[in-house]
Amino acid sequence: MTSVLNVDSIAAKDGTSPVALTKQNAAKAFLTYDQTVPEIDGSLNVASVTDNSAGNWNVNYTNSMNNTTYSWFTGGQDARFAGVNSGVVPTTSTIRYYTRITNTLALADVNLNTAGIHGDLA
Repeated sequence: MTSVLNVDSIAAKDGTSPVALTKQNAAKAFLTYDQTVPEIDGSLNVASVTDNSAGNWNVNYTNSMNNTTYSWFTGGQDARFAGVNSGVVPTTSTIRYYTRITNTLALADVNLNTAGIHGDLA
């Protein structure tokens, strides 16, 4: 027999805290960001993005990470360039990205930046 569970939300026993994941992991933050506008197109646990200069931007977390050794990934795409690489400088409350054109390594604003964060929240 097939079972179906339909819910709008799941909370911890106190009724307000998020449910702890057991033996599994989920992204603690993610972002899709257009630096050419600039505009956040989609996010989780992102309070804001600071546009520091061309190709230099910070993701500011709503809820801080537990330490600076969390796992991160990033990617980018822009029709004007062959490809994009990003480097980062993580802190517990923010992470800085440097978006560079692959073939010249020049800093540049691109229209599709993606980032994901895995680790423990504070």
